[in-house]
Amino acid sequence: MKDYVSFQPEEFAQDDFFIHWVKSTDYHAETFWQNWLETYPFKRNDVEVARQLVLLTQHLPGQEFSKSEIQDLKTSIFQKIASLENSGSPVRPLRSYPYWIAAAVLAGLMFMAGWYFLQNETIKRARYASMVKEAAHRYDLLEVKNHTKATRLVNLPDGSSVILKKGSKLSYPSYFAQDKREVFLTGEAFFEIAKDADKPFYVFANEIATKVVGTSFTIKSYPRDKQIVVTVKTGKVSIFNPESPEEIQQRNKKSEGLILTPDQQAVFEKEDLLLIRKIVTPKDPALMQQAEYMLFEYEESPLEKVFEDLENAYQIKIVFDKITLGKSPITASLTDEPLEEKLKLICKAIRADYQKVNGEVIISEKEK
Repeated sequence: MKDYVSFQPEEFAQDDFFIHWVKSTDYHAETFWQNWLETYPFKRNDVEVARQLVLLTQHLPGQEFSKSEIQDLKTSIFQKIASLENSGSPVRPLRSYPYWIAAAVLAGLMFMAGWYFLQNETIKRARYASMVKEAAHRYDLLEVKNHTKATRLVNLPDGSSVILKKGSKLSYPSYFAQDKREVFLTGEAFFEIAKDADKPFYVFANEIATKVVGTSFTIKSYPRDKQIVVTVKTGKVSIFNPESPEEIQQRNKKSEGLILTPDQQAVFEKEDLLLIRKIVTPKDPALMQQAEYMLFEYEESPLEKVFEDLENAYQIKIVFDKITLGKSPITASLTDEPLEEKLKLICKAIRADYQKVNGEVIISEKEK
């Protein structure tokens, strides 16, 4: 049992059982707290202050406040009170105020905390927008949004492929610069990057940036999440702490950042600004039909099976002659290639061509 006797109002207001009592009609919680108050009647004022705080926070954004964050805000308010005292203004010590005034001060404190973190959340949500706005001065940008439950395939100008997940947005130039490739993400996406050693590829995803040359990886960077996660499937990527695109590229000349290799993961803790490397846990078999987990390794496999895998992974329709081509055996390693390169290699092996028509991929035999 917690030592509630030593709790201050703000500690009560952050306690799960106390919050449950205030917000619910639970008989057991009501019995406990009424009995507790009868045992420790001198804590009634603190409990009432805490109860008002809990009721107030129901109208604030869904944000948890740590003890250190609340203490920092309290310190700021107390310093202002002290400055008024030193200036000769008639300000009584906080402890001598009736409990309802203390409640008002602490309620104001929590309101300030709510406002402060609401502003922080707004800034975080605007990070993608601000980066895109800045990049629009340098590029003609295209933006793709995915508001559906299904994934959405995006083919970039360099042949790289991106599988955009639900609730995500991707902005990219209509053509890439001569010395680098830059895209901007908020949400989650799986990237398969076309190899080009002379043009490093940058993904700016809210608070972090990822640099690659040719590889495949997943970035999960939703504005409201407490973490950003980068998981590498193939190749090598470099992860950097939150800075502007220009600062990151300057640093790249001196530092490689946090390096990740296959089956490694970087987790960026937004609150603590910590970037941690982890080993990827064993994969869920239910996910093995998703592109980020599929191996695309084939040895004398029927072409029909290869195209079926591509359709499932990229949510596309591939039209081909199943009678003449369906049983053609394919031996290939396509794991590290974006979709466009996969199609080129397959067509080369079976002496065929492909074209995209109305969102479908049409495979046709070359004329002899």
